[in-house]
Amino acid sequence: MGKEGMMMRYGKTGTGALALIAMAAMPASAGAQDHEMFELPAIQVEAFQNPLHVAAMALYETPARWVEAGELHEAAAKELTKNDAGQFFGFHRAALLYVYAGETGRSRRAMEKAASVAEATGDVLTAANSWVDAAFIAVAEGFAGKRRAFEAKARSLAGSALLSADERAAILARIDGAPASAAAARIALAQRLASPTTLVAAD
Repeated sequence: MGKEGMMMRYGKTGTGALALIAMAAMPASAGAQDHEMFELPAIQVEAFQNPLHVAAMALYETPARWVEAGELHEAAAKELTKNDAGQFFGFHRAALLYVYAGETGRSRRAMEKAASVAEATGDVLTAANSWVDAAFIAVAEGFAGKRRAFEAKARSLAGSALLSADERAAILARIDGAPASAAAARIALAQRLASPTTLVAAD
């Protein structure tokens, strides 16, 4: 769907709808298409067998229902024991859907949960990158305090001996190159996170 089609769908476009239009108009970068690299294959297979996740993914092609899809992913994650590795998929997907729907507050909270799960399960690389993602969402939301807190968490994890020098450098480069404005943050997120419609083919 082109930008004009998205405008027609939402009619009176508020800040959230405009954010969605701006992000939907951005071409998916190689990084965005590879964003699922943080999700372990075994976890993905299990997620695809969960009826709530399946129901959520069936809504990816309908932008007006992306918030509903995010809620279903979150519900599936909350069915699991706290900090079960499988929760990452649900919270991360919810964060992605919410940010494309212009719900930056809900997206930030979901990404916080995803990052916390990854950290609790010892996936340092995923946790660090998820905290940076949460920081970018906080910028898009206009929540400077949260941005600084999330960047501090990511920077702390970047010092882990479990990371390679290249992984550490990549995380620090993302932190140091963090967008300063909400508009720039939305563009950065669009470049990193695949759109829900792109995920239809990937899944």
